Amino acid sequence: MPYAQPRTPLTPEEVELAFDYLLAIQAGSEHALGTVIERTKAAPAPTVLLLALAEDVILPVTDLAADADPCADSFALEEVGCVLLATLQEWTRECVPSAIWGIANTIIRFTENVLRQEGEDTVDALKTMRTEHLERARAAHCADGERR
Repeated sequence: MPYAQPRTPLTPEEVELAFDYLLAIQAGSEHALGTVIERTKAAPAPTVLLLALAEDVILPVTDLAADADPCADSFALEEVGCVLLATLQEWTRECVPSAIWGIANTIIRFTENVLRQEGEDTVDALKTMRTEHLERARAAHCADGERR
């Protein structure tokens, strides 16, 4: 069953905040984390941003490709992605304080174990992903704030 919950794409500012949060957690920097948390007071809750980012990071890797020749493994991978995201959503509904850390650490771990290139540092992988996600967010939002 596809995980198809349409939503508004993250804005460039939201992408920056979400990745700053991930990088602060990855670095173990309480000061950096405090700064990001202070900045998120004017934005959606960190759980909302991180959950949206988790979708943006996980789904492209686990979804069935439209041009792929489907097999049992590809259907299983798609379902694993759906289950992972559904679990993160449920966690968010049940326990927001631990969900913030859990979602962030899930994205970091997914990056380390699935997306990171061999020999690449996790922080570098996250920074590369931030750049890619910022480009997509900027493309999705016009300069005057309207979506294309």
